[in-house]
Order: sequence, then C-alpha cells, then structure tokens
Amino acid sequence: MNLTFRTMKLFRKLLPIIAFAAPFINSCREVEPTRQPTMEELVAQKQEEENRRKIARIKKKYFKIPEERILDKGPGTALYAELKSRYKRDAAKLKELIEGSGAKLVFICLTPETGSATKRSKYGTPYIGEVCRQLGIEYLNFNPIIARKSPKEVTQWPKDGHWSKKGAIYIADHLEPYIKKYWDNSATAKYKDSERPETFGDFAPGVDEIRDGGKDLPYHVRANAQGVRMDEDIVFPKKKKHILFMGDSGIFCPFLNNEFTITGVLQQRFPDAYVMNTGVISYTLEDYITLWEEKAKYSEPDIVFVQTNGGDITEYYFTHRNMCSRSHKPFNPSENEIKFYEKNYSMGL
Repeated sequence: MNLTFRTMKLFRKLLPIIAFAAPFINSCREVEPTRQPTMEELVAQKQEEENRRKIARIKKKYFKIPEERILDKGPGTALYAELKSRYKRDAAKLKELIEGSGAKLVFICLTPETGSATKRSKYGTPYIGEVCRQLGIEYLNFNPIIARKSPKEVTQWPKDGHWSKKGAIYIADHLEPYIKKYWDNSATAKYKDSERPETFGDFAPGVDEIRDGGKDLPYHVRANAQGVRMDEDIVFPKKKKHILFMGDSGIFCPFLNNEFTITGVLQQRFPDAYVMNTGVISYTLEDYITLWEEKAKYSEPDIVFVQTNGGDITEYYFTHRNMCSRSHKPFNPSENEIKFYEKNYSMGL
C-alpha cells in the first residue's frame, strides 16, 4: 500500500514536467510526408469524375434495360445484328489476349435455364457456337444438359433460379474431364512480383461476409488476399496448375458458400491446382477483357474458362452497359439503339 502511495505521489510531481516536454517530444518525431498525386493521377481522377457525371445523365434519361424485348421481332433486326457484332469483336479480342499468354482458352455456354429456352438463349446460343467455330475457340455448350433437368434438381427454386449445391456439382462433373484434357498446358507469360497488381479479381482483398441477396438465402463469400473468390492465397513462383474462371453469376454462384460453388467443388477435386473464381454478376465479354488486361493475366493461368450465354449479346445494349460495365465509362446509344428505345419507351414507361 505504501509503495503504491509513493508511486502516485512521484507521478503527480513528474506530471508538469511531462506536460512541458510533450510538445518537444512530438516535434522530434519523424513526420511521414504526404505524397502528392502525380499529374497522370490527377488527369485520371478528373476523367473518372467526368465519366460519372456523363453516366448519371445518360442513366437518368435512358433507364430501361430491355433484355428479352430486343428479340420481340426475332433475331433478324439491325439492332440485334449490331449487338452480335460487338460480341464477336470481343470474343476475338479475348482469344488474342488469352492465347497470347500461352493459356488454353475454353468458352462454356452455360445458364441455369431449365425447360424451354428464353429468346436470348434460343437465338444467342447458336450464334455463340458459330463465333467460336469461326475463331477457333474451344466451345462447350452445357445448355442442353441443363434444359433436361427440373429446376428443383439444379437451382434454388422456388426462391431463386441460380445454381443449387446439386446444380454446381452437376456442372463440375461435366467440367472435370476438360480440366484433365488440358492439364498439361502451361502458360508462357511470366511476371515479376513487382509487376503484379494488388488483386487478380474484382473483390476487395480478404472479403469475408454473409450475404442473402434479399431472398432469405444467406451465403458466405470469402476472397483471398488477391481479391479472388477462393480460400487459398495464390503463391509465386508457380508450384500448382493455375485454372482461371471468368463469368457472370453462373460462375460466381450467388447463394452458395465458397466450397459449394462450381469452382469450390473443382478445387476439392484438383488439390494440385488453384481454381480461381473471378465471376461477377452481370459481367460480359468486354468486362472480361478489361479484367484480364488490368488484373487476371498476372495470375499466370494455364487454362481459362470463360462462361457465357445468349444473354451476353443483348447485354451489349447501351443501357445495360452503363448500368453494369466495370469500365465505368459512358456508352452513348447508337442510331439503332436510340431508335429502339424511343419506339418502345417514348412515354418513359
């Protein structure tokens, strides 16, 4: 008790001295200088702000996303021809970029539609197959095997139409032989650690959260340190096979925990590989191009599966691009697009 009392008494005596010395102590600390943005960064920031303003103006005036309505008069319209040409252009670009890295490129036409096909699948799927044939891209059309299934078997029906656990396993069963087929392929492009960006995918590093999409279907989303939906961090230099999946919700697999997604199931079957899931809801080929160039290529994938479907073609319509494109650049309507919009939504309905 006496020791504690003497200690407190001594502290009271020293307190004025400490208070007097504090400003001098603080002034001796090394202050980290604030880094000033470069001219390039300032220009990019200004451009990004201007793009946001332009997109907001376009979205305010043109806010409808027509999707299936684009095909109300069938696939023979000038508008659909224009959208198809954009798809083919970007498929060719993806082939050039991905195969230029030495990776094996495979397109998977995949949507969880059971029963009768939507117009987007009915008209879009054959075109995608033809584009892949013309460009020499390996093409897997899984839509027929899905169409034969009941929604209860492969989707979250009746709450949601995305893959169920059984559906993800069913797709993984059909993908497994193609991973084995191309297992010996190795990428030729190599990058130094200093060249790699912080992330290879569009998740924030280390995301770990529960989502439910407002449908009372909670699911666990985790991303590794490199922003990819997987549990392991990717290690360099490469000691495992690198298998990259790019796609929309069909690969992202909302309402499933990581381990139950298509890529999560494949990861368990191929422990000597990193099965990388960079899927994001509503992404299309033009998003995969920018994702590849900015991030994904630095993961040095040996095999790249690009999930696509007929909806990717109609999603080249300008209102969808302004709403969902990862580039955050404004897309003004073409003559065909504006004619369609004004004819169908002239009253703003």
